[in-house]
Amino acid sequence: MSSKFGLRLRYFILELFVCQILFAQVPATDVPQEHGAEPLRSNAPKEVIDWLRSTAIPLKTTSPDGDLEDMSPLSAVIGDARIVAMGEATHGTREFFRMKHRMLEFLTEKMGFTVFAIEANWPESLAVNDYVLNGKGDPAVALAGMYFWTWNTQEVLDMIRWMRKYNENPAHKTKLRFFGFDMQTARVAVSNFWQYLDKVDPDEARVVATILAPLGDKTSEAEYSKKSDAMHRETAEGIKTILEKFSERKQDYVALSSTEEWVLAQHNLEIVREAEQLHSSRSSELRDHFMAENVKWILDNEPAGTKIMLWAHNGHISTDPSAMGSVLRRMYARDMVVCGFSFYQGSFQAVGGLKGGLRDFIVGSPPADTVDAALADTGLPLFALDLRGAPGKGIVREWLVTPHRMRSIGSVYNELFPASFFASVTASTFDVIFFVNRSTPARENRELPYETEIDFDRS
Repeated sequence: MSSKFGLRLRYFILELFVCQILFAQVPATDVPQEHGAEPLRSNAPKEVIDWLRSTAIPLKTTSPDGDLEDMSPLSAVIGDARIVAMGEATHGTREFFRMKHRMLEFLTEKMGFTVFAIEANWPESLAVNDYVLNGKGDPAVALAGMYFWTWNTQEVLDMIRWMRKYNENPAHKTKLRFFGFDMQTARVAVSNFWQYLDKVDPDEARVVATILAPLGDKTSEAEYSKKSDAMHRETAEGIKTILEKFSERKQDYVALSSTEEWVLAQHNLEIVREAEQLHSSRSSELRDHFMAENVKWILDNEPAGTKIMLWAHNGHISTDPSAMGSVLRRMYARDMVVCGFSFYQGSFQAVGGLKGGLRDFIVGSPPADTVDAALADTGLPLFALDLRGAPGKGIVREWLVTPHRMRSIGSVYNELFPASFFASVTASTFDVIFFVNRSTPARENRELPYETEIDFDRS
């Protein structure tokens, strides 16, 4: 037996052992715990569980195909907010995706929201927006063109098609729009900016092409973070100079195009600037800051009073220091409602494990000291919980303001170290929590192949 084969065999046996343990923790049936049943595995005080249960807004389904009657109480939860940020405890849970699709329908039809924005690159998202607004192109191609395997699912594709169907209705005078607010790749932004500049200033476009070349295609961009600090500084200075010249010549360029075209070109160049800094630093904190800036840019360039729903990981929408949600909270205060997602047990998509690649993982009951376990103790399989209505003092308040663990699984998971995939949260981390008792994997969109892009913070 070769040493390589023996190592693979040991990995296979170890993986089989781990899976047997995990499967043993998951009940064979999906019967939700009924009200009044014995508590699950939470060590939260009875007063806390009673408050969670009495405050919870039960929801009938995660399916976006039904009516929205059970979601009516959420009108008071959302209030006059301009931003509703929807998180997720994993990047691969079908129930989270369908619930967020359902939430978009509710916010659109009942609350006057008209913009949807997701944790994906802004330039690439414009193709999806063109389909949603104008019916141009293939939505599956546009979705795959955003690179993220996390969103290249049937659930997200279904939502995009619903957005198009909504816009096709002539009774809906204000149309839905679809945007990304991320900046992890620059090459499409480089192309978009160069095409505009070539139209209004061909001589300058030739100069710019050389400066932006290190970020202009997939191969060079993939290698950019490995380049020297000197090259990073040179490229960054070049981008800064281009931005300054572009602003100085705004009047001339607008005269040869339009204000809208100029604004879009400028933002493409801003995305290039952000991507360059991200590649140079590989900082998740910087990425969150830029995402918040891009959300603000979207709102600033929509009609006054526009309302937007955001879709990202719990870690990004949270109000923890350095997260995108905390930056937006400072900008918009209580005009934003932050909604985290939690689940008790089940399966989900992620990259990693002993085999590597994208596959399904299974997790059983979380530890007794987790928020997930406490929420499951309510006996409700699906609900929303507004934490802002918590008592000002007493046992419940004390428990809520004390840090507790909550599952936090991004695009990568390792079943050998499950304890690593929890985050510390308090009542101030989220305004609202959506709880799903059982998670199942999101369904890969098999209409087209996708490619996985770099995710710097793996969430």
